[in-house]
Amino acid sequence: MGKILQIRVSAWTYDEDEVRKKWPSLWKLVWEESGPLMRQKGVVDLAKGVYDAVRAGLIPDAQAQALRPEAENLEKIRLRLEEALGAWKAREADTLTYSLEDSLDALEDTAGKF
Repeated sequence: MGKILQIRVSAWTYDEDEVRKKWPSLWKLVWEESGPLMRQKGVVDLAKGVYDAVRAGLIPDAQAQALRPEAENLEKIRLRLEEALGAWKAREADTLTYSLEDSLDALEDTAGKF
């Protein structure tokens, strides 16, 4: 890494509309019904939003209870992903992105029943 040219390892959502299409129940639960508007609505933003909504009581209690175990797992994965990116562990981060999406899939299945 040079003095001027910096190297970063990062993860971002290419098309935020795909997030809404892939996890519509979570999207609605987090951003349309209870969450504050955010500029970015990517995969990692949704993961953080779901966890925050459950933890902070921004969604009805029954829904939060149903989502809580997997939302807590999701948050652990998200934090591990951030750590891997910060440590330049691209291969580990790549693996964690699949785990993050699988966790969102599980939460979507639950939220789709509300």
